Amino acid sequence: MAKWRKCRRTGPAGPARYEIDHTVFESGLHVFADGACEPNPGPGGWGVAVYREGVEVASDHGGDADTTNNRMELTGLLKGIEAAKALGAPAILWCDSQYAVKGANEWMHNWKKQGWKKPGNDELKNIELWQSIDVALSGADQIIIRWCKGHAGIAGNERADELSNLGLASALQI
Repeated sequence: MAKWRKCRRTGPAGPARYEIDHTVFESGLHVFADGACEPNPGPGGWGVAVYREGVEVASDHGGDADTTNNRMELTGLLKGIEAAKALGAPAILWCDSQYAVKGANEWMHNWKKQGWKKPGNDELKNIELWQSIDVALSGADQIIIRWCKGHAGIAGNERADELSNLGLASALQI
């Protein structure tokens, strides 16, 4: 798993910096997924970049003329899961959306047990995407979903971001 180290600044207060061990992405199968929406809600796009041994081997993108950022992040995650499953090898799927990663790894199990409702019987947004992600992850024990910091110089994440913006541009032309 990627090694992240939060560094404290000694000068004026500012956002924490992260040091990323980029060598983690040089071996194995890594799938990067991202979503974009501008404005939110509005037109949006998703992108997926697949890397094997540090080299991009596949990519995909798409868009929707009327969506939200969360929907595009989830669509990217779903497409990333599908891409990883198609390759039939252990993979780490990286996403810079805490919503998508925590939803898939922590929250979805309880939503499903509660009839796809949030605690307190509140309506679950994007339910059809969450249900599709659940189905896609069924039998996908070799796929690990992890969070990565966006816009931090991780080549695969930057590429997925670029692809999501291409998807957004294609949605504008529809």
